[in-house]
Amino acid sequence: MREARRTADRAASRIGEALGAQVTGIYLHGSLAIGGFNPARSDIDLLVVVRERPERDRLRELTRSILDVHNGFPEGRDLEFSVVEEAVLHHFVHPTPCVYHYSGVHRQRYASDPDYLCADYEDADLAAQITVAYERGVALYGQPLRDLYPPVPRADYLESVWSDVSNAEAEIVDNSVYLTLNLCRVLMFLEEGAVASKKEGGEWAVKSLPEWSDIVRPVLASYQGEAESPPTVPESRLKAFAHAMMQAIGQQRSGGQP
Repeated sequence: MREARRTADRAASRIGEALGAQVTGIYLHGSLAIGGFNPARSDIDLLVVVRERPERDRLRELTRSILDVHNGFPEGRDLEFSVVEEAVLHHFVHPTPCVYHYSGVHRQRYASDPDYLCADYEDADLAAQITVAYERGVALYGQPLRDLYPPVPRADYLESVWSDVSNAEAEIVDNSVYLTLNLCRVLMFLEEGAVASKKEGGEWAVKSLPEWSDIVRPVLASYQGEAESPPTVPESRLKAFAHAMMQAIGQQRSGGQP
């Protein structure tokens, strides 16, 4: 954990150097901030807030700088961050305009094409990421988000996390760990009002949904690196779990009406 946190600090420092005075805050979110970080495979997740959109040359410099940092990461660890303008946090916009995005998915393209930028698009996932950074994140540079901006509207957060699990019934067999734990934390939010990590969502489900413990326990153990990955879980049970969770989430979203 300490080594990963030092890595996050180093990445934040290089982002700040590349973007300069435009940066108002850099925030650690995800499992390293809120729990469940697995040193063998968990990503480092950051949110970067800027006063206004940097020039493209600045963004290209950011790419070069962050590629250099990423090349020093341990094998299996990834880095992901998005840059947003603070105006959209003062008056929240969903889907949220993303100024610039970096992740392992884009790493090879960034390395091979110096003109490439994943930038200037609307990202429905950002409402969830900003909420986690706001509620549970760690300010690596600047003041905490909650000291500067209003919270993301609940409806926007819910729409964001819902979009992430909306195809769970069709996809859970191929992505059992991610979708099982995300379904758990979405339902946990709806029932408890808690913005939770995947680990916390799984732990809550083990206690609150004992009828599904045969699904959640092995998935949680796999996520934490304590058991095989992917876990051995019958496909029929996974699909039944996804169906039941989607029904429960849908009922909660509609105000408890069946």
